[in-house]
Amino acid sequence: MGRSTDLQLVLGRLSDLPLARFMDSRRIGLYGHSAGGTATVYAARDDRRVGAVVNLEGYLDLYPKPAGLDQPLLLFRTDGFDGATRVESSWAGLPGRRVLLPDANHWAFTDYGSLVGPGDPAVTLAAVRRRVGTFFARHL
Repeated sequence: MGRSTDLQLVLGRLSDLPLARFMDSRRIGLYGHSAGGTATVYAARDDRRVGAVVNLEGYLDLYPKPAGLDQPLLLFRTDGFDGATRVESSWAGLPGRRVLLPDANHWAFTDYGSLVGPGDPAVTLAAVRRRVGTFFARHL
């Protein structure tokens, strides 16, 4: 739970930033990959300042189910992740839009994905940007 606590600390400090007066605190979205994806869901559950959440292939069975999460949630995974069965199982029962990224593996959501494939990294990166960007544009 340390990562979600860290996210809540950052959210609490946003108003201290020099550009805070230009930010719309009603339009905060969180996204994260793997353990970071897990952290975003738990942080959002506990912080109503978060308006939408994207979990990029993070397990949600490490702690009790994040019951009470009512923000829009995108659960995004690849078809080449060894832990896909566990990810799907850990997401069971959660409201949220599920998206499958074909011809990709767990690292497709990172810069490293461009080096390790499979698939065309330009196509994969464009698909991730489009899906995540569209989700946030719709919900924030």
